[in-house]
Amino acid sequence: MLRVFQICFTSGILFTVLSFILGRVSDFSDMGTDIDADMDLDVDTGVELELGTGVDGDVPELPVSPLKPIIITTFVMVFGGIGMICMQKGFSQAGAFVVALLSGLAVSFLLHRFIIVPLYRAQNTSAVSQKKLQGALARVTLAIRGSRYGKISYTVSGNTCSAPAKSIDSEDIETGAPVVIIEIKKNTFYVKKIKGGV
Repeated sequence: MLRVFQICFTSGILFTVLSFILGRVSDFSDMGTDIDADMDLDVDTGVELELGTGVDGDVPELPVSPLKPIIITTFVMVFGGIGMICMQKGFSQAGAFVVALLSGLAVSFLLHRFIIVPLYRAQNTSAVSQKKLQGALARVTLAIRGSRYGKISYTVSGNTCSAPAKSIDSEDIETGAPVVIIEIKKNTFYVKKIKGGV
C-alpha cells in the first residue's frame, strides 16, 4: 500500500511541474494559446478575463465541474502524501487508506468550493464582448518581435487583464509601449503601436 501512496504523490508532483513548465514554454513561443483553460490560473495579474462570444447581455451561469485536472491532481497528490505520512506513523493499511481518502476529498472540496468556483464566477461576471475591446488602449508587458507572440495588459471595468498579442503589421513593439487593439482572432489580440508613444 505504501507503494501506491508513493506513486500517487509522485504522479501529482510530476503532473504539476510538467503543467507549469509547458505553460511557461507556450507563453514564450509561437505554440499558440489554445491550451486547456481549466488549467490556467494566471497569477501575474491577479485577474484573468475570459472573453465573451461577441453577444451582449447576461451570460448564463453554468455549474463548475469538480472533475477539473487541477482538482484531480490535488486529490491524487494529497491522497498519496497523507497516505505515506500515515504509513510512516504506524497506521494500518486500511486506516491509512481511509485517512488519505478523506484528506484528499476534503482538500479537493475546499479547492473547488473556495478557489475554482469563485474564480469562475469572477470570469463570468466580468466577461466582455470582443467587439467592445477593439479600439481599446493597452500596454505591452512582454515585447512583441515581428510575427511572434508577446503579451499586453489592458483595463476593463477597473480590472487589469492580460492577453497574448501579436503585431498586426509584424513590427517590433518593445515592453511598455502603448498600443491599440485592432482585432481579436482565436483569443489572440492583434495590436498596433501608437505613433509617438513612448
